[in-house]
Amino acid sequence: MKLTRLIRLQLQNNFSFKRFFGFDLKKNKVKGYLIIGAIIYGVVALAATFGYLFFDLGKVLNEINQVHILLSFSAVYAIGFTIITVLLRASGYLFYYKDYEILTPLPIHSRKIFISKIVVLLIMLYTINFVITLPIMFSYFYWNGFSILGLLFYIIGLICIPLIPFMLMSMASLGISLLTSKMRHSKIMTLILLIIVVLGIMVLSFSMNDATVNPLTGQIDLFANITKYYLPFKWFNNAVYSNSYLDMLYIIGSHSILFIVYIYFIEKLAAFTNKRGIRSNIKYKQKNITYQEKTVVRSLVEKEFKKFINSTLYALNSGIGLVFMIVLSVASLFFKADIQSYFTAEFGVVLSLEYIVLALFAFMIGLTYTPAVSLSLEGENLWILKSLPIKASTVMYSKIVFNLILVIPIALISIMMLGISLSFSLINILLLMILMSSFAVMMAFIHSVINLYLPKFDYNNDAEVVKQSAAALMAILSVFVMMIIYGFGIYFMNDVIPIEVILMILTGFSIGITIPFNIIIKTKSEKIFLNFNS
Repeated sequence: MKLTRLIRLQLQNNFSFKRFFGFDLKKNKVKGYLIIGAIIYGVVALAATFGYLFFDLGKVLNEINQVHILLSFSAVYAIGFTIITVLLRASGYLFYYKDYEILTPLPIHSRKIFISKIVVLLIMLYTINFVITLPIMFSYFYWNGFSILGLLFYIIGLICIPLIPFMLMSMASLGISLLTSKMRHSKIMTLILLIIVVLGIMVLSFSMNDATVNPLTGQIDLFANITKYYLPFKWFNNAVYSNSYLDMLYIIGSHSILFIVYIYFIEKLAAFTNKRGIRSNIKYKQKNITYQEKTVVRSLVEKEFKKFINSTLYALNSGIGLVFMIVLSVASLFFKADIQSYFTAEFGVVLSLEYIVLALFAFMIGLTYTPAVSLSLEGENLWILKSLPIKASTVMYSKIVFNLILVIPIALISIMMLGISLSFSLINILLLMILMSSFAVMMAFIHSVINLYLPKFDYNNDAEVVKQSAAALMAILSVFVMMIIYGFGIYFMNDVIPIEVILMILTGFSIGITIPFNIIIKTKSEKIFLNFNS
Protein backbone atom coordinates (compact mmCIF):
# COMPACT_ATOMS: atom_id res chain seq x y z
CA MET A 1 0.00 0.00 0.00
CA LYS A 2 1.29 3.46 -0.92
CA LEU A 3 2.14 5.80 1.94
CA THR A 4 -0.13 8.56 0.57
CA ARG A 5 -3.09 6.20 0.44
CA LEU A 6 -2.44 5.03 4.01
CA ILE A 7 -2.30 8.66 5.20
CA ARG A 8 -5.51 9.47 3.35
CA LEU A 9 -7.32 6.51 4.93
CA GLN A 10 -6.17 7.50 8.41
CA LEU A 11 -7.25 11.10 7.84
CA GLN A 12 -10.68 9.92 6.71
CA ASN A 13 -10.93 7.61 9.71
CA ASN A 14 -9.93 10.29 12.24
CA PHE A 15 -11.23 13.57 10.81
CA SER A 16 -14.20 12.84 8.56
CA PHE A 17 -17.39 14.85 9.09
CA LYS A 18 -19.22 11.75 10.26
CA ARG A 19 -16.61 11.00 12.93
CA PHE A 20 -16.59 14.61 14.06
CA PHE A 21 -20.35 15.21 14.19
CA GLY A 22 -21.36 11.67 15.11
CA PHE A 23 -23.98 11.44 12.35
CA ASP A 24 -24.25 11.47 8.56
CA LEU A 25 -24.57 15.04 7.28
CA LYS A 26 -26.40 13.91 4.15
CA LYS A 27 -29.18 12.41 6.28
CA ASN A 28 -29.29 15.26 8.81
CA LYS A 29 -28.74 18.40 6.75
CA VAL A 30 -30.58 20.84 9.02
CA LYS A 31 -28.74 19.67 12.14
CA GLY A 32 -25.45 19.72 10.23
CA TYR A 33 -25.97 23.27 8.93
CA LEU A 34 -26.87 24.53 12.42
CA ILE A 35 -23.74 22.99 13.93
CA ILE A 36 -21.51 24.30 11.12
CA GLY A 37 -23.03 27.75 11.67
CA ALA A 38 -22.30 27.53 15.40
CA ILE A 39 -18.72 26.48 14.66
CA ILE A 40 -18.22 29.42 12.29
CA TYR A 41 -19.69 31.78 14.88
CA GLY A 42 -17.37 30.44 17.59
CA VAL A 43 -14.29 30.70 15.40
CA VAL A 44 -15.16 34.24 14.27
CA ALA A 45 -15.86 35.37 17.86
CA LEU A 46 -12.55 33.99 19.15
CA ALA A 47 -10.63 35.35 16.16
CA ALA A 48 -12.16 38.80 16.71
CA THR A 49 -11.29 38.80 20.42
CA PHE A 50 -7.68 37.69 20.03
CA GLY A 51 -7.37 39.63 16.78
CA TYR A 52 -8.10 42.87 18.61
CA LEU A 53 -5.49 42.13 21.29
CA PHE A 54 -2.77 41.29 18.78
CA PHE A 55 -3.72 44.18 16.51
CA ASP A 56 -3.33 46.53 19.46
CA LEU A 57 -0.04 44.82 20.37
CA GLY A 58 1.17 45.28 16.79
CA LYS A 59 0.38 48.99 17.05
CA VAL A 60 2.45 49.26 20.25
CA LEU A 61 5.38 47.35 18.70
CA ASN A 62 5.19 49.44 15.51
CA GLU A 63 5.57 52.63 17.56
CA ILE A 64 8.87 51.34 18.99
CA ASN A 65 9.98 49.78 15.68
CA GLN A 66 9.82 46.22 17.07
CA VAL A 67 7.08 44.64 14.91
CA HIS A 68 9.26 41.60 14.26
CA ILE A 69 8.65 40.47 17.87
CA LEU A 70 5.17 39.41 16.70
CA LEU A 71 6.93 36.60 14.82
CA SER A 72 8.29 35.37 18.15
CA PHE A 73 4.73 35.35 19.51
CA SER A 74 3.66 33.13 16.60
CA ALA A 75 6.56 30.74 17.14
CA VAL A 76 6.12 30.53 20.94
CA TYR A 77 2.35 30.00 20.74
CA ALA A 78 2.78 27.31 18.08
CA ILE A 79 5.37 25.56 20.23
CA GLY A 80 3.17 25.87 23.33
CA PHE A 81 0.24 24.15 21.66
CA THR A 82 2.58 21.51 20.24
CA ILE A 83 4.00 20.76 23.70
CA ILE A 84 0.59 20.29 25.32
CA THR A 85 -0.92 18.27 22.45
CA VAL A 86 2.04 15.95 21.90
CA LEU A 87 2.50 15.44 25.64
CA LEU A 88 -1.11 14.28 25.89
CA ARG A 89 -1.40 12.25 22.70
CA ALA A 90 1.98 11.00 21.50
CA SER A 91 2.26 8.01 23.81
CA GLY A 92 -1.07 6.53 22.79
CA TYR A 93 -0.83 7.69 19.18
CA LEU A 94 2.74 6.81 18.21
CA PHE A 95 4.05 4.26 20.69
CA TYR A 96 0.92 2.34 21.67
CA TYR A 97 -1.44 2.17 18.69
CA LYS A 98 -5.04 1.55 19.59
CA ASP A 99 -5.41 -0.23 16.22
CA TYR A 100 -2.09 -2.11 16.42
CA GLU A 101 -3.71 -5.54 16.24
CA ILE A 102 -5.59 -4.49 13.09
CA LEU A 103 -2.62 -2.94 11.29
CA THR A 104 0.03 -5.57 12.16
CA PRO A 105 -1.34 -8.47 10.02
CA LEU A 106 -1.60 -6.24 6.95
CA PRO A 107 1.19 -6.36 4.32
CA ILE A 108 2.44 -2.89 5.26
CA HIS A 109 5.94 -2.08 6.48
CA SER A 110 6.02 -0.83 10.07
CA ARG A 111 7.95 2.27 8.97
CA LYS A 112 5.10 3.30 6.67
CA ILE A 113 2.57 2.91 9.47
CA PHE A 114 4.73 4.97 11.84
CA ILE A 115 5.28 7.74 9.27
CA SER A 116 1.56 7.85 8.46
CA LYS A 117 0.78 8.22 12.17
CA ILE A 118 3.28 11.08 12.48
CA VAL A 119 1.95 12.82 9.37
CA VAL A 120 -1.65 12.67 10.58
CA LEU A 121 -0.66 14.03 14.01
CA LEU A 122 1.39 16.81 12.39
CA ILE A 123 -1.49 17.76 10.07
CA MET A 124 -3.72 18.20 13.10
CA LEU A 125 -1.02 20.26 14.85
CA TYR A 126 -0.36 22.48 11.85
CA THR A 127 -4.06 23.13 11.26
CA ILE A 128 -4.62 24.29 14.84
CA ASN A 129 -1.32 26.20 14.95
CA PHE A 130 -2.19 28.21 11.85
CA VAL A 131 -5.69 28.97 13.17
CA ILE A 132 -4.29 30.08 16.55
CA THR A 133 -1.57 32.26 15.02
CA LEU A 134 -3.75 33.73 12.26
CA PRO A 135 -4.53 36.94 14.25
CA ILE A 136 -0.79 37.36 14.94
CA MET A 137 0.06 36.86 11.26
CA PHE A 138 -2.57 39.42 10.22
CA SER A 139 -1.28 41.98 12.74
CA TYR A 140 2.32 41.48 11.64
CA PHE A 141 1.72 41.88 7.91
CA TYR A 142 -0.64 44.81 8.49
CA TRP A 143 1.89 46.83 10.47
CA ASN A 144 5.05 45.65 8.72
CA GLY A 145 3.69 45.49 5.17
CA PHE A 146 2.68 42.46 3.14
CA SER A 147 4.99 40.51 0.82
CA ILE A 148 4.44 37.13 -0.85
CA LEU A 149 7.99 35.99 -0.03
CA GLY A 150 7.53 36.97 3.62
CA LEU A 151 4.25 35.01 3.80
CA LEU A 152 5.90 31.97 2.17
CA PHE A 153 8.79 32.06 4.65
CA TYR A 154 6.28 32.51 7.51
CA ILE A 155 4.36 29.36 6.50
CA ILE A 156 7.53 27.29 6.02
CA GLY A 157 8.87 28.52 9.35
CA LEU A 158 5.71 27.52 11.22
CA ILE A 159 5.97 24.09 9.63
CA CYS A 160 9.56 23.59 10.79
CA ILE A 161 9.59 25.35 14.19
CA PRO A 162 7.31 22.85 16.04
CA LEU A 163 9.37 19.81 14.93
CA ILE A 164 11.98 19.98 17.72
CA PRO A 165 9.42 20.26 20.57
CA PHE A 166 7.42 17.54 18.78
CA MET A 167 10.39 15.17 19.01
CA LEU A 168 11.24 16.08 22.61
CA MET A 169 7.67 15.92 23.91
CA SER A 170 6.92 12.61 22.19
CA MET A 171 9.82 11.08 24.09
CA ALA A 172 8.70 12.80 27.31
CA SER A 173 5.18 11.43 26.79
CA LEU A 174 6.58 7.93 26.35
CA GLY A 175 8.75 8.41 29.46
CA ILE A 176 5.75 9.47 31.58
CA SER A 177 3.77 6.45 30.37
CA LEU A 178 6.62 4.07 31.19
CA LEU A 179 7.27 5.72 34.57
CA THR A 180 3.67 5.83 35.75
CA SER A 181 2.86 2.35 34.43
CA LYS A 182 5.08 0.92 37.18
CA MET A 183 3.11 2.76 39.85
CA ARG A 184 0.00 1.45 41.51
CA HIS A 185 -2.16 4.48 40.63
CA SER A 186 -0.64 5.22 37.24
CA LYS A 187 -3.57 7.24 35.84
CA ILE A 188 -3.73 9.51 38.87
CA MET A 189 0.04 10.10 38.80
CA THR A 190 -0.09 10.98 35.09
CA LEU A 191 -2.97 13.39 35.76
CA ILE A 192 -1.08 15.07 38.63
CA LEU A 193 2.02 15.54 36.47
CA LEU A 194 -0.01 17.12 33.67
CA ILE A 195 -1.90 19.41 36.08
CA ILE A 196 1.45 20.59 37.47
CA VAL A 197 2.52 21.48 33.92
CA VAL A 198 -0.74 23.41 33.32
CA LEU A 199 -0.44 25.26 36.64
CA GLY A 200 3.15 26.16 35.81
CA ILE A 201 2.06 27.68 32.50
CA MET A 202 -0.74 29.61 34.26
CA VAL A 203 1.58 31.04 36.92
CA LEU A 204 4.17 32.01 34.31
CA SER A 205 1.57 33.66 32.09
CA PHE A 206 0.01 35.57 35.00
CA SER A 207 3.38 36.78 36.24
CA MET A 208 4.25 38.17 32.79
CA ASN A 209 1.01 40.11 32.24
CA ASP A 210 0.69 43.81 32.94
CA ALA A 211 -2.74 44.59 34.34
CA THR A 212 -2.65 48.28 33.35
CA VAL A 213 -2.38 47.76 29.59
CA ASN A 214 -2.86 45.08 26.98
CA PRO A 215 -1.98 41.87 28.92
CA LEU A 216 0.11 40.64 25.96
CA THR A 217 2.61 43.49 26.37
CA GLY A 218 3.95 41.85 29.51
CA GLN A 219 5.33 39.05 27.33
CA ILE A 220 7.33 41.26 24.94
CA ASP A 221 10.62 41.27 26.87
CA LEU A 222 10.48 37.52 27.53
CA PHE A 223 9.85 36.62 23.88
CA ALA A 224 12.50 39.07 22.72
CA ASN A 225 15.06 37.40 25.01
CA ILE A 226 14.05 33.92 23.85
CA THR A 227 14.59 35.01 20.26
CA LYS A 228 18.01 36.36 21.16
CA TYR A 229 19.26 33.05 22.60
CA TYR A 230 17.25 30.40 20.69
CA LEU A 231 18.69 30.21 17.18
CA PRO A 232 15.62 28.81 15.33
CA PHE A 233 13.56 31.82 16.51
CA LYS A 234 16.32 34.15 15.39
CA TRP A 235 16.48 32.46 11.97
CA PHE A 236 12.68 32.59 11.68
CA ASN A 237 12.56 36.31 12.48
CA ASN A 238 15.36 37.17 10.05
CA ALA A 239 13.91 35.01 7.28
CA VAL A 240 10.43 36.57 7.44
CA TYR A 241 11.35 40.13 8.47
CA SER A 242 14.40 40.54 6.22
CA ASN A 243 13.49 37.95 3.53
CA SER A 244 16.75 36.15 4.28
CA TYR A 245 17.16 33.01 2.15
CA LEU A 246 20.16 31.89 4.19
CA ASP A 247 18.26 31.94 7.50
CA MET A 248 15.38 30.04 5.93
CA LEU A 249 17.83 27.39 4.70
CA TYR A 250 19.19 27.12 8.26
CA ILE A 251 15.66 26.42 9.57
CA ILE A 252 14.75 23.91 6.86
CA GLY A 253 18.10 22.11 6.91
CA SER A 254 18.55 21.79 10.67
CA HIS A 255 14.98 20.74 11.46
CA SER A 256 14.69 18.38 8.47
CA ILE A 257 17.91 16.52 9.29
CA LEU A 258 16.97 16.14 12.96
CA PHE A 259 13.48 14.95 12.04
CA ILE A 260 14.76 12.36 9.56
CA VAL A 261 17.15 11.00 12.20
CA TYR A 262 14.28 10.98 14.70
CA ILE A 263 12.04 8.95 12.38
CA TYR A 264 14.82 6.46 11.61
CA PHE A 265 15.59 5.64 15.24
CA ILE A 266 12.20 6.18 16.88
CA GLU A 267 10.41 4.01 14.31
CA LYS A 268 12.23 0.99 15.74
CA LEU A 269 11.33 2.04 19.28
CA ALA A 270 7.68 2.47 18.24
CA ALA A 271 7.65 -1.01 16.68
CA PHE A 272 9.09 -2.45 19.92
CA THR A 273 6.71 -0.61 22.28
CA ASN A 274 3.64 -1.46 20.21
CA LYS A 275 4.64 -5.12 20.14
CA ARG A 276 5.40 -5.13 23.87
CA GLY A 277 2.56 -2.94 25.10
CA ILE A 278 2.41 -1.17 28.46
CA ARG A 279 3.03 -3.62 31.30
CA SER A 280 1.71 -2.27 34.55
CA ASN A 281 3.18 -3.27 37.87
CA ILE A 282 0.12 -4.77 39.51
CA LYS A 283 0.23 -6.43 42.92
CA TYR A 284 -2.54 -8.78 43.83
CA LYS A 285 -3.63 -9.10 47.43
CA GLN A 286 -6.15 -11.63 48.57
CA LYS A 287 -9.06 -9.95 50.28
CA ASN A 288 -12.23 -11.22 51.82
CA ILE A 289 -15.27 -10.59 49.69
CA THR A 290 -17.67 -8.09 51.24
CA TYR A 291 -21.13 -7.25 49.98
CA GLN A 292 -22.47 -3.72 50.23
CA GLU A 293 -25.87 -2.63 49.04
CA LYS A 294 -25.90 0.61 47.05
CA THR A 295 -28.54 2.61 45.24
CA VAL A 296 -28.59 2.56 41.45
CA VAL A 297 -27.68 6.23 41.15
CA ARG A 298 -24.78 5.90 43.57
CA SER A 299 -23.36 2.93 41.63
CA LEU A 300 -23.66 4.81 38.36
CA VAL A 301 -22.04 7.93 39.85
CA GLU A 302 -19.13 5.85 41.17
CA LYS A 303 -18.73 4.39 37.67
CA GLU A 304 -18.52 7.93 36.30
CA PHE A 305 -15.81 8.81 38.81
CA LYS A 306 -13.76 5.77 37.80
CA LYS A 307 -14.09 6.68 34.13
CA PHE A 308 -13.07 10.27 34.89
CA ILE A 309 -9.95 9.27 36.84
CA ASN A 310 -8.89 6.49 34.47
CA SER A 311 -8.93 8.74 31.40
CA THR A 312 -6.20 11.36 31.76
CA LEU A 313 -7.35 13.33 28.72
CA TYR A 314 -10.97 13.34 29.92
CA ALA A 315 -10.03 14.48 33.43
CA LEU A 316 -7.62 17.18 32.27
CA ASN A 317 -9.87 18.71 29.60
CA SER A 318 -13.14 18.51 31.54
CA GLY A 319 -11.59 19.35 34.90
CA ILE A 320 -9.44 22.33 33.97
CA GLY A 321 -12.17 24.73 35.14
CA LEU A 322 -11.99 23.20 38.61
CA VAL A 323 -8.24 23.81 38.69
CA PHE A 324 -8.77 27.45 37.66
CA MET A 325 -11.31 27.98 40.48
CA ILE A 326 -8.99 26.52 43.10
CA VAL A 327 -5.97 28.51 41.89
CA LEU A 328 -7.91 31.79 41.71
CA SER A 329 -9.46 31.43 45.16
CA VAL A 330 -6.19 30.41 46.86
CA ALA A 331 -4.28 33.17 45.04
CA SER A 332 -6.81 35.75 46.30
CA LEU A 333 -5.73 35.03 49.87
CA PHE A 334 -2.13 36.03 49.11
CA PHE A 335 -2.44 38.48 46.17
CA LYS A 336 -5.65 40.33 47.01
CA ALA A 337 -4.43 43.75 45.81
CA ASP A 338 -3.00 42.38 42.56
CA ILE A 339 -6.17 40.45 41.67
CA GLN A 340 -8.42 43.39 42.56
CA SER A 341 -6.38 45.81 40.44
CA TYR A 342 -6.30 43.30 37.59
CA PHE A 343 -10.10 42.91 37.66
CA THR A 344 -10.56 46.69 37.77
CA ALA A 345 -8.15 47.34 34.89
CA GLU A 346 -9.45 44.58 32.63
CA PHE A 347 -13.21 44.97 33.16
CA GLY A 348 -13.53 48.62 34.12
CA VAL A 349 -14.24 50.43 37.39
CA VAL A 350 -17.98 50.86 36.61
CA LEU A 351 -18.66 47.12 36.88
CA SER A 352 -19.05 45.67 40.38
CA LEU A 353 -16.53 43.03 41.36
CA GLU A 354 -19.42 40.65 42.11
CA TYR A 355 -20.34 40.63 38.41
CA ILE A 356 -16.73 39.97 37.41
CA VAL A 357 -16.58 37.00 39.78
CA LEU A 358 -19.94 35.84 38.40
CA ALA A 359 -18.63 35.90 34.82
CA LEU A 360 -15.39 34.12 35.68
CA PHE A 361 -17.04 31.36 37.70
CA ALA A 362 -19.78 30.85 35.10
CA PHE A 363 -17.10 30.30 32.48
CA MET A 364 -15.05 27.96 34.69
CA ILE A 365 -18.13 25.94 35.66
CA GLY A 366 -19.02 25.65 31.99
CA LEU A 367 -15.58 24.25 31.21
CA THR A 368 -16.44 21.19 33.32
CA TYR A 369 -18.72 19.83 30.59
CA THR A 370 -18.73 16.14 31.55
CA PRO A 371 -22.48 15.65 30.82
CA ALA A 372 -21.85 16.73 27.21
CA VAL A 373 -19.49 13.81 26.55
CA SER A 374 -20.12 11.17 29.24
CA LEU A 375 -22.89 9.41 27.30
CA SER A 376 -20.71 9.25 24.19
CA LEU A 377 -17.85 7.82 26.24
CA GLU A 378 -20.01 4.76 26.97
CA GLY A 379 -19.24 3.88 23.34
CA GLU A 380 -20.09 0.35 22.30
CA ASN A 381 -20.58 -0.58 25.97
CA LEU A 382 -23.86 1.32 26.10
CA TRP A 383 -25.64 -1.98 25.44
CA ILE A 384 -24.64 -3.06 28.97
CA LEU A 385 -26.59 -0.17 30.52
CA LYS A 386 -29.36 -0.74 28.01
CA SER A 387 -29.73 -4.37 29.12
CA LEU A 388 -30.05 -3.46 32.82
CA PRO A 389 -33.46 -2.80 34.41
CA ILE A 390 -32.65 0.90 34.71
CA LYS A 391 -34.50 3.79 33.13
CA ALA A 392 -32.54 5.70 30.48
CA SER A 393 -33.35 8.96 32.28
CA THR A 394 -31.80 7.53 35.48
CA VAL A 395 -28.55 6.93 33.60
CA MET A 396 -28.56 10.54 32.39
CA TYR A 397 -29.42 11.89 35.86
CA SER A 398 -26.50 9.97 37.34
CA LYS A 399 -24.17 11.69 34.88
CA ILE A 400 -25.63 15.05 35.92
CA VAL A 401 -25.24 14.20 39.62
CA PHE A 402 -21.60 13.25 39.01
CA ASN A 403 -20.97 16.61 37.36
CA LEU A 404 -22.63 18.53 40.21
CA ILE A 405 -20.66 16.61 42.86
CA LEU A 406 -17.53 17.49 40.93
CA VAL A 407 -18.34 21.19 40.44
CA ILE A 408 -20.56 22.61 43.19
CA PRO A 409 -18.44 21.93 46.33
CA ILE A 410 -15.32 23.42 44.73
CA ALA A 411 -17.30 26.37 43.34
CA LEU A 412 -18.92 27.16 46.70
CA ILE A 413 -15.67 27.00 48.66
CA SER A 414 -13.86 29.06 46.00
CA ILE A 415 -16.57 31.75 45.92
CA MET A 416 -16.52 31.98 49.72
CA MET A 417 -12.72 32.37 49.79
CA LEU A 418 -12.71 34.90 46.94
CA GLY A 419 -15.66 36.84 48.39
CA ILE A 420 -13.95 37.15 51.77
CA SER A 421 -10.67 38.22 50.13
CA LEU A 422 -12.41 40.89 48.01
CA SER A 423 -14.53 42.11 50.98
CA PHE A 424 -17.95 41.18 49.56
CA SER A 425 -20.92 41.50 51.88
CA LEU A 426 -22.16 38.28 53.47
CA ILE A 427 -25.50 38.45 51.65
CA ASN A 428 -23.77 38.89 48.28
CA ILE A 429 -21.46 35.93 48.96
CA LEU A 430 -24.48 33.74 49.80
CA LEU A 431 -26.42 34.93 46.75
CA LEU A 432 -23.44 34.29 44.49
CA MET A 433 -23.09 30.78 45.92
CA ILE A 434 -26.79 30.06 45.30
CA LEU A 435 -26.66 31.57 41.79
CA MET A 436 -23.57 29.57 40.78
CA SER A 437 -25.15 26.37 42.11
CA SER A 438 -28.27 26.97 40.01
CA PHE A 439 -26.07 27.88 37.03
CA ALA A 440 -24.13 24.61 37.42
CA VAL A 441 -27.41 22.64 37.50
CA MET A 442 -28.71 24.48 34.44
CA MET A 443 -25.51 23.91 32.41
CA ALA A 444 -25.41 20.23 33.43
CA PHE A 445 -28.94 19.73 32.06
CA ILE A 446 -28.18 21.72 28.89
CA HIS A 447 -24.99 19.73 28.27
CA SER A 448 -26.83 16.45 28.80
CA VAL A 449 -29.39 17.41 26.16
CA ILE A 450 -26.57 18.37 23.78
CA ASN A 451 -25.02 14.92 24.20
CA LEU A 452 -28.41 13.26 23.61
CA TYR A 453 -28.80 15.08 20.29
CA LEU A 454 -25.14 14.74 19.28
CA PRO A 455 -23.96 11.35 20.56
CA LYS A 456 -20.73 9.88 19.25
CA PHE A 457 -20.48 6.19 20.13
CA ASP A 458 -18.07 5.21 17.36
CA TYR A 459 -14.60 6.50 18.22
CA ASN A 460 -11.00 5.30 18.34
CA ASN A 461 -9.87 7.16 21.47
CA ASP A 462 -11.25 9.48 24.15
CA ALA A 463 -9.79 12.57 22.44
CA GLU A 464 -12.29 12.24 19.59
CA VAL A 465 -15.15 12.63 22.09
CA VAL A 466 -13.66 14.98 24.68
CA LYS A 467 -11.87 17.40 22.34
CA GLN A 468 -13.01 16.84 18.75
CA SER A 469 -16.70 15.96 18.96
CA ALA A 470 -19.51 18.32 17.97
CA ALA A 471 -21.07 17.87 21.43
CA ALA A 472 -17.93 19.17 23.17
CA LEU A 473 -17.83 22.19 20.88
CA MET A 474 -21.52 22.94 21.33
CA ALA A 475 -21.10 22.61 25.10
CA ILE A 476 -18.50 25.39 25.14
CA LEU A 477 -20.60 27.56 22.82
CA SER A 478 -23.66 27.07 25.05
CA VAL A 479 -21.68 28.47 27.99
CA PHE A 480 -20.89 31.62 26.00
CA VAL A 481 -24.54 31.95 24.93
CA MET A 482 -25.78 31.76 28.53
CA MET A 483 -23.10 34.21 29.67
CA ILE A 484 -24.21 36.66 26.96
CA ILE A 485 -27.83 36.33 28.13
CA TYR A 486 -26.73 36.97 31.72
CA GLY A 487 -24.66 39.93 30.51
CA PHE A 488 -27.61 41.56 28.71
CA GLY A 489 -29.78 41.06 31.78
CA ILE A 490 -27.22 42.69 34.06
CA TYR A 491 -26.69 45.55 31.56
CA PHE A 492 -30.39 46.50 31.45
CA MET A 493 -31.08 45.96 35.17
CA ASN A 494 -27.87 47.32 36.72
CA ASP A 495 -28.93 50.98 36.88
CA VAL A 496 -32.44 50.43 38.25
CA ILE A 497 -32.28 47.30 40.44
CA PRO A 498 -29.94 46.57 43.41
CA ILE A 499 -27.31 43.91 42.83
CA GLU A 500 -28.91 41.58 45.41
CA VAL A 501 -32.19 41.54 43.48
CA ILE A 502 -30.38 40.99 40.17
CA LEU A 503 -28.59 37.93 41.57
CA MET A 504 -31.94 36.51 42.78
CA ILE A 505 -33.57 37.15 39.37
CA LEU A 506 -30.72 35.37 37.56
CA THR A 507 -31.06 32.43 39.98
CA GLY A 508 -34.77 32.17 39.17
CA PHE A 509 -33.97 32.35 35.47
CA SER A 510 -31.47 29.49 35.77
CA ILE A 511 -33.98 27.31 37.60
CA GLY A 512 -36.70 28.12 35.06
CA ILE A 513 -34.47 27.19 32.10
CA THR A 514 -33.66 23.85 33.73
CA ILE A 515 -37.29 22.65 33.72
CA PRO A 516 -37.82 22.27 29.92
CA PHE A 517 -34.38 20.64 29.52
CA ASN A 518 -35.37 18.13 32.21
CA ILE A 519 -38.44 17.19 30.16
CA ILE A 520 -36.29 16.74 27.04
CA ILE A 521 -33.92 14.42 28.92
CA LYS A 522 -36.77 12.15 29.98
CA THR A 523 -38.13 11.75 26.45
CA LYS A 524 -34.96 11.87 24.35
CA SER A 525 -32.92 9.47 26.52
CA GLU A 526 -35.47 6.69 26.02
CA LYS A 527 -35.28 7.14 22.24
CA ILE A 528 -31.46 7.01 22.30
CA PHE A 529 -31.47 3.74 24.21
CA LEU A 530 -34.12 2.20 21.97
CA ASN A 531 -32.33 3.20 18.76
CA PHE A 532 -28.86 2.12 19.91
CA ASN A 533 -27.59 -1.00 18.14
CA SER A 534 -24.81 -2.93 19.85
